Amino acid sequence: MRRQVRRWRIMAAGAGLVAAGFALFVAVGLRPQREGGRYLAVVQGGGALPALIVRVDTRTGTAEVRPVGAEEPAGRNLQLWYVGAAGPKPLGLVGTASSRVTLPPGASPDGTIAVSVEPPGGSPTGQPTGPVIYTGRLIAE
Repeated sequence: MRRQVRRWRIMAAGAGLVAAGFALFVAVGLRPQREGGRYLAVVQGGGALPALIVRVDTRTGTAEVRPVGAEEPAGRNLQLWYVGAAGPKPLGLVGTASSRVTLPPGASPDGTIAVSVEPPGGSPTGQPTGPVIYTGRLIAE
């Protein structure tokens, strides 16, 4: 009888360890991923250096904008745009330091990042009003 009780105790302890290991594996290893991923756009306009480097994360819906060689015309602002199937959507003004911007709803990796020259404060219409001087396609990172 003692052998049977001992065997059942060992089997119960083993089953408990297997269950705990499985629970840990599920909790740590199988996190659901949202559709999308990380993308990069090297935005340039023909100069020696790219104007901007834009890192897009479609999972969080944000983009990190890092100015490299972008030159702002005097008395004007550079405005960043996401251009997708629904047309151009404003992302914000390009500054001199790195910044984080929010992507428009429905942004996909098929889009393009563009920069236009706008009046101070940005486009008054929500669409590019000045010339587009820099562009870059999103590529998987």
